[in-house]
Parts: sequence; structure tokens; C-alpha cells
Amino acid sequence: MSRESTMQPFEPGDIFIGCTLLNNPDDDHAGEGRIWQYDKDMNFKGELWTEGGEHFVGGLEFDNEGRLWAFNDFAVIHVDPKTGRQLPLSDRFLPRAYRSASFDREGNVYLGEHMKAEKKPDNEIARRTTIKFPVIPGEGVLGFGYIYKYDPDWNLVKIFETETAPEMTGFKGVTHSSLHPSGEFITYATETGKRIMRYDVINDRQMPDLVTYPGDNLFDKVWVIAVKYLPDGRLLITRGDLMEMLDEEGRVLNSYPLETYGWSDIEICGDPRFCLVSNIWEGTIAKVDLESGEIVGMIDTGFKAPNRCVAGVAEYKGS
Repeated sequence: MSRESTMQPFEPGDIFIGCTLLNNPDDDHAGEGRIWQYDKDMNFKGELWTEGGEHFVGGLEFDNEGRLWAFNDFAVIHVDPKTGRQLPLSDRFLPRAYRSASFDREGNVYLGEHMKAEKKPDNEIARRTTIKFPVIPGEGVLGFGYIYKYDPDWNLVKIFETETAPEMTGFKGVTHSSLHPSGEFITYATETGKRIMRYDVINDRQMPDLVTYPGDNLFDKVWVIAVKYLPDGRLLITRGDLMEMLDEEGRVLNSYPLETYGWSDIEICGDPRFCLVSNIWEGTIAKVDLESGEIVGMIDTGFKAPNRCVAGVAEYKGS
């Protein structure tokens, strides 16, 4: 079916949401790739039907030039802020299931690899989904769970062989990552794992965990999901039904109850007093005042479980 893209040129404060139309009866994570655009007041503006990949469009992030990045299977998607149209897919990136991106001051990009498994696991959680994971060409595996550094021209510079944390599905690697404002290390998580991990991208070495949560029960919900740095080095994390702010030592500075469960991505707003948090289970985006803790705005996409598809949120701050 032909789809018309109505996404508009980007304006500061515009909000973008990965909102794939799941319409494949044989694969509950597959469908037509789509990104929705809202204005700064959370009013709907338009949509972009994306090319590349067959599953969730997610991991939305803006680079230093104002281009919107997103990911779908092995496709690295770029959207032109001047036109709101997708740019041609590049063949410079290794075929990996990337899901998060960070950019340093020089324009280098660090991509976190969502998948880490030889094949789809045969466990209770994995059997609940009909997703058909793509296999890396020539490797015969789903992923390695590494972080990949590319230069501003998208040439591969370095592969960081990062540790990951055990989690309930048995196939996740670096699901969320955020470059520290110093540019010296990346803090990252394996979704629903018990470690907030760090990797020194200057000296190529694993660092001590920022936080390690207690217990061996992977189903006790004592875990971390999303991570995102504020400009001053404080770290926001989601832990299911709440968000926390941590200091540089991993101590909790503030806690933000979010009532429902499933808060899976964080975006820092142009005014860093505020952040956006997306909920994949409820299909909602909340704007949170980090000083008062108040939820000051909400987007409801209408796509909640089992039709869960909200897999990333980003705010355009200008180029």
C-alpha cells in the first residue's frame, strides 16, 4: 500500500516518536516503519514512512548537524531536518541491530548494538513473541552486544567489546547508552539487567559499574532500563514504573514515580529542566519537570500492548 509522508521541516521543540505500524500477522514486532512528528506543544504535525528494516523503528537521536537518526533491524535511518524526508541509506555501517546513538564534540558517533545472541533463545519469554530476528550476514549470529565508533564521515574507527548484563529474554546487549558530557566514557545498560555499566572510549577499557543492583532473580524488577545524561553529568535512568536521577557516584538524587509500568526511553529537552520519557507498553510520552517532578505534558499515541510500537523519542533543538 502506498503511504504519503507528511512530516514537516523541523522546528526547535519538535518531538519525534518511533511509532511503527505493526501489521504483519506472522511477526508481532514487524510492520511498516514510521516516525511521528509533534510540535513543542505536543500537537501532531506529520509522519514519515521509513525505508529499511522490517521491525520497530527506534533509538531516535539527533546528531550535531540536526539530522535525525533512527534504527530498524540493520538499517541506519537518517532524516533531513530541512525537508523532513529520509535520506538514502548508507552502506558504511556494519550490519548490526543498533539501538542507541551518542555524538561527541568532533562529530564521531557511538552506536550501541541491541542484540547479543547466537540465535533466538528457547525460553519462556522468547516463546511469547513471534519476532523473526535478522541474522548478521557472514556471521550467522543475531549480535555481539558491542559499541561501535564511527567518524564524522561514518567510517568505522573502533569496536568496543563491551560487557553486558544477564536479562530475562536472553538476547539483549547494549540496549541503551549515553556518552558522558566529558566525552571520556559511555554509560549503558542491558534492558532489565542489574548493572549500569561504563566503558572508557579513550583508553578502550571496561570501567567499574556505576551501579550494580542486588539479587540474582532476573524477574524481581530490581533492574535498570534506559539511561541518559544531562549536560551537567547527572544521569537519568528508568526502572520500570519510576525514573531516578543519579549523581556522578551513582547515588540517587531524586526519584520520579511514573505510576504505570514500561518507561523505556529518555530524551533531555532543549531546556534541561525537562525531559521526555516514553512508555512502550502504554504508547505514551510524558514530559517531566525535573525540579518539581510534575508531569507537564503527555502524548498518547493510541498504541498500547499488545500493539506496542513506541520505541524511541527525540526532541529537535536546532542545528
